[in-house]
Amino acid sequence: MRKYKIAAFIGIIIMGTGSFMACLCTEAAPAMIGNALLAVSLFVMAYAFSSWQP
Repeated sequence: MRKYKIAAFIGIIIMGTGSFMACLCTEAAPAMIGNALLAVSLFVMAYAFSSWQP
Protein backbone atom coordinates (compact mmCIF):
# COMPACT_ATOMS: atom_id res chain seq x y z
CA MET A 1 0.00 0.00 0.00
CA ARG A 2 2.82 2.40 0.75
CA LYS A 3 4.08 2.48 -2.85
CA TYR A 4 0.60 3.40 -4.09
CA LYS A 5 0.36 6.27 -1.63
CA ILE A 6 3.74 7.56 -2.74
CA ALA A 7 2.76 7.21 -6.41
CA ALA A 8 -0.47 9.13 -5.75
CA PHE A 9 1.44 11.91 -4.01
CA ILE A 10 3.99 12.10 -6.83
CA GLY A 11 1.16 12.20 -9.38
CA ILE A 12 -0.45 15.11 -7.57
CA ILE A 13 2.85 17.02 -7.50
CA ILE A 14 3.45 16.35 -11.21
CA MET A 15 -0.10 17.49 -12.01
CA GLY A 16 0.37 20.74 -10.12
CA THR A 17 3.66 21.45 -11.85
CA GLY A 18 2.26 20.56 -15.28
CA SER A 19 -0.85 22.68 -14.89
CA PHE A 20 1.22 25.63 -13.70
CA MET A 21 3.52 25.32 -16.71
CA ALA A 22 0.72 24.72 -19.23
CA CYS A 23 -1.30 27.71 -18.07
CA LEU A 24 1.32 30.35 -17.36
CA CYS A 25 4.14 29.78 -19.87
CA THR A 26 4.07 32.11 -22.82
CA GLU A 27 6.55 30.14 -24.94
CA ALA A 28 5.35 27.10 -26.87
CA ALA A 29 7.97 24.59 -25.69
CA PRO A 30 7.42 24.94 -21.91
CA ALA A 31 3.66 24.90 -22.42
CA MET A 32 3.94 21.64 -24.36
CA ILE A 33 6.11 20.19 -21.58
CA GLY A 34 3.38 21.19 -19.13
CA ASN A 35 0.79 19.40 -21.25
CA ALA A 36 2.99 16.30 -21.36
CA LEU A 37 3.39 16.41 -17.58
CA LEU A 38 -0.39 16.55 -17.22
CA ALA A 39 -0.75 13.44 -19.37
CA VAL A 40 1.95 11.61 -17.39
CA SER A 41 0.31 12.56 -14.11
CA LEU A 42 -3.00 11.12 -15.26
CA PHE A 43 -1.38 7.75 -15.88
CA VAL A 44 0.53 7.81 -12.58
CA MET A 45 -2.55 8.75 -10.59
CA ALA A 46 -4.74 6.19 -12.37
CA TYR A 47 -2.18 3.51 -11.45
CA ALA A 48 -1.99 4.65 -7.83
CA PHE A 49 -5.66 5.26 -7.14
CA SER A 50 -6.78 2.03 -8.84
CA SER A 51 -5.15 0.08 -6.03
CA TRP A 52 -5.29 2.51 -3.14
CA GLN A 53 -8.45 4.47 -2.39
CA PRO A 54 -8.39 6.91 0.52
